[in-house]
Amino acid sequence: MQRDWSDERLLPHFSAPQSLEIYDLRGSSFDVQLSIATAAGLINRAQPRIYLVARDDDLSWLQTCLQTHPCTYPELRGETMLLSLIAAYRSMIEGFVIYDPAIQDSINIATMLAAQRDGMVVSPSLAQYLHGQGIGLPIVRDLRSFHWKSRTQAYRWAYEQLLPSCSSMVVAGLSPTVAASLRPLLVAEKSFIYWLDPRNILPDCRAGGLSEAHLMYKILRAFPPGTAHLGWLIQEGIGTTLTSLTAHPVLASDYLSNLEIWASVPAPSNAEQARTQAPAAPLPSPDPHKIYLSFTMSDGDNLQYNQIRLRQLWNDPARGSVPIGWTISPALVEAAPAIAHYYRETATENDDLIAGPSGAGYMYSSFWPTSQLSFFLKRTGRLMREMQLETIEVLDINILQSLPLTLRAFVTGAGMALIHRKKQYLFAEQLASFGVKGILSGAGQRRASWREVANIPIYQNAGIVKSVEETLAFIRASARTLPRPGFLNLYVLAWTMTPSDLKRVVETLNEEYKVVTPTALLTLLASQD
Repeated sequence: MQRDWSDERLLPHFSAPQSLEIYDLRGSSFDVQLSIATAAGLINRAQPRIYLVARDDDLSWLQTCLQTHPCTYPELRGETMLLSLIAAYRSMIEGFVIYDPAIQDSINIATMLAAQRDGMVVSPSLAQYLHGQGIGLPIVRDLRSFHWKSRTQAYRWAYEQLLPSCSSMVVAGLSPTVAASLRPLLVAEKSFIYWLDPRNILPDCRAGGLSEAHLMYKILRAFPPGTAHLGWLIQEGIGTTLTSLTAHPVLASDYLSNLEIWASVPAPSNAEQARTQAPAAPLPSPDPHKIYLSFTMSDGDNLQYNQIRLRQLWNDPARGSVPIGWTISPALVEAAPAIAHYYRETATENDDLIAGPSGAGYMYSSFWPTSQLSFFLKRTGRLMREMQLETIEVLDINILQSLPLTLRAFVTGAGMALIHRKKQYLFAEQLASFGVKGILSGAGQRRASWREVANIPIYQNAGIVKSVEETLAFIRASARTLPRPGFLNLYVLAWTMTPSDLKRVVETLNEEYKVVTPTALLTLLASQD
């Protein structure tokens, strides 16, 4: 079935489900989860109907955003649940694709074959069990017959034999240890899946002399610029450099559940009303004796963080009592409109939603082809406007680009800051036309800094801070060098810090500090010029 890729969409839109069958994978073996997940991808391809519960979060979102959808809950577990699924959807499953336990990456190759041949991935032992239960499905392919000795050899075969029949709209990096989560979506979309180490540059004679890094680059080059890279990477820095060189925005999503369901469920009908809310009252002029302090939580570009960790932080009883900037993926409006609406609808005045690094996906602008940057920024602006986001966090990799930047890193910290003047101007100028009013940048700097570009303030964050004690120490050290009024935005590691932690920080500070949202801090900063 042809997906909706209109209007330069980053992610596909599926037909909306009429009803959902809830299959609870919790407690099931890896092999059972893998088989059910690949079968669910086939079943959901035409119209999503199978919702998988791999974590408690999956039930929570079901109850929060899908309560109006008719749902059935088969009271089955493990192999019995798998047998029931096969019996119910036997006509949609052509047979078994058996992976080779001797080479774990054959799971990904079996997934691609299953997607293209309407098969279900099974282990050899599970295939034998199902045969013993009278399941008479044929074997579509048994990958043990290839006797692959390395993952480079296996993925080279997939590159040559399977990639031409894969979707050109999505490419994915996915660990073969992930049984479910993103896997059903990749089956539904007939996506190419790989798991290669970009640090490995040693030629593999079993793969025609290709290294893992070279093969990964060849795979990425096979997809048009702008193609979304789902899943994740074995190594973030070099991996994101390669995806940036080939103009593929990374949407961290390897543990994102039920994407084909969430992409098909629209936001509630009152979502449009939220977009017409009155603007906030103007801020007073900065007090010349104060230090204005804001906090920005990290990792919002990560779609699975939006689904899992952000929801956990959102439920913290201290949320709303302290101004906090929450980075969130603008792509969430396509990936899960109902979840995006939930965060917008439940945000308090102290919850400042900010586009996560670096807009329409994680990327390093220093390595992104200049000819493709305008398209990326327009896509970012469109998604931010749909999400009602006025501020964006941008990261870049820059320490090894030149000697001056390396020296700068010793003075201010490694940074990951957008400091290329021409790229700063392009970000500011093009995003301003979509209503963006400020840019935050950097992660790892010891000192904050800022400048105005094309009438947009660009602020280089201080931090990244990981604990209450480290946050307080960083604030006090920064206060000794900041002019007055001072403006300090701290980048906060969302995996270790919570709203309750930040409340403890704020309660420790004296009256010299005024805590505001990051967007308010940028507005105050701009009023100084």
